[in-house]
Amino acid sequence: MSFAFNVDELRLTDGTGVRPPADGMTVFIGPNNSGKSLLLRELATLVSTYPGTLQPVRWVAGVDVQNSGSAEEFLAWLHDQGNTPRAHPDHGQILYPSDNNSGMLQDQITAAWNGRGFSNIARYLIAQQWTQDRLGNQSDSQQWEFDFPPSHPTQYLFDNRDAQETFSQLVEEAFGKPIAINRYEQQIRLRVGRPGLPDAAPPASPELRAAYRALPVLNEQGDGFRSFVNILLHTLVRPKPVIVIDEPEAFLHPPQARLLGRYLAERTPSPCQVFVATHSADFVSGVLEASSKPVSLVRISRTADTPRARVLDPEAVTEILRTPVLRYSNIIAGLFHDGVVLGESEGDCQFYAATFDELRKDGPNDNLVFLHTSGKAKLADTARRLRQCGIPVAVVADLDLLNDRGLLRPSLSLLGGALGDIESDLKILEEQVGSTVTVLSAQEIKKKINGILGNPKSGAALTADQSKHIAELLRSSGGWKQLKKSGLHALTGSDAYAAVQRLVAYFGKLGVFLVPVGELEGWVPQVPSGNKSRWLTRVFDEGHYRSPRSELVDFCAQVGAYLASDQ
Repeated sequence: MSFAFNVDELRLTDGTGVRPPADGMTVFIGPNNSGKSLLLRELATLVSTYPGTLQPVRWVAGVDVQNSGSAEEFLAWLHDQGNTPRAHPDHGQILYPSDNNSGMLQDQITAAWNGRGFSNIARYLIAQQWTQDRLGNQSDSQQWEFDFPPSHPTQYLFDNRDAQETFSQLVEEAFGKPIAINRYEQQIRLRVGRPGLPDAAPPASPELRAAYRALPVLNEQGDGFRSFVNILLHTLVRPKPVIVIDEPEAFLHPPQARLLGRYLAERTPSPCQVFVATHSADFVSGVLEASSKPVSLVRISRTADTPRARVLDPEAVTEILRTPVLRYSNIIAGLFHDGVVLGESEGDCQFYAATFDELRKDGPNDNLVFLHTSGKAKLADTARRLRQCGIPVAVVADLDLLNDRGLLRPSLSLLGGALGDIESDLKILEEQVGSTVTVLSAQEIKKKINGILGNPKSGAALTADQSKHIAELLRSSGGWKQLKKSGLHALTGSDAYAAVQRLVAYFGKLGVFLVPVGELEGWVPQVPSGNKSRWLTRVFDEGHYRSPRSELVDFCAQVGAYLASDQ
């Protein structure tokens, strides 16, 4: 049995148990001020003082850690990591490096390992990377006795040119600048760039020394560059078995945050257990892109100051990886909000987001995000997957969702409903709209065509999109089309109206809110429809969204109440 050390289980105060992958990453996500960084600190404290207790406790009720391998194997690993015992200059005792200047006897380390009391040897087992510390000088080191293994990551890169080149390539991919090490000076410092001359056996020529001195040192670079390199340096280069990283995306632009997530998830040496608290959807997207190691997501929130957690184990995360709409879109942003309003299109999201803002005025921020799935087909599946993450999700869909049984059946199944529950009401509605054919008057046709054309330039030809919409307009309008255009008001029979009201209520309990006016454009009927983009532009330019009709106010209140009740 070889040496190993990892967190076996993490018990949270709400009763949730987290079993983090022993050789992989656990990512804590959630809204701002939910307690992600605090959770990470409590975890690091309990691992560092194991076995021990923590007071006061906000998130972590306890941890279980496990170690394997003999004390001799642990000591051998320590030696390989550069923790070489040395004779004390005064009394000659052989001591290992420790957090105090006195050092530790081998017997003390052996007793701690065998007795599973890790407080005195935690410095060897867990690395902590906190946001405020990452801009300090973490990369410079001194020369060491070459008969012993290097103890600092920068020393290891100095000693291993292949490792340095690999490391340099990762940094260059992120920032376009490589990393160099001047091996002709006493202090080992990471420098940025290439000297332009090949290294040579010491002593170096004056030209080569000058070329290295001309390269800026890492610690003179910007905050993002330093932070990125320091995280890589202490995670990818001979890491400790347990690593906690708070806000790795801090100081980084979105592309670098995404790349960092991918690097940490796929390139951290095995076996190594990484715990991360992040606010960045870009970082999480990068982690999900790297599927070579298991990843566990833990979403935390705090409602009425009560901690809540939801765990997505590696199997559930794998399901997300298989879903492109989640993996490659901004849907991931929902992980960092208190609720998601899921719509069919970007235009829908813009309109409802503006309406919610207008209704809220100067009230407290509800921390909602409005996301879309580019159509109805993925609404239910996306909502289900986000809910698996513990995110309250409300779906807003046009009324003609009821016109597609092929989509209704799987959608209801994914959301906890069943087609059989609404079969009788659906038949009543279908009979009503199936018997309805409406022909628009000439005046109505003229008005709608003007809305489609807008203000064309003299001699301009019809676009393909305009031709399509005009052709649809000139065809007789079936009942479903009229229902979408006019909403519930298109229903004349009392039975059909009552049936669709029951259908709307049924879907509302599932968190799906059918637009009672038929479709988005029905909320502002005074603006001609036909082209959603042009309609939306006029709604915003003319300020119609600032005066939502009472029916829209009630509709948004229902959506908001559902999201609040699900938190």
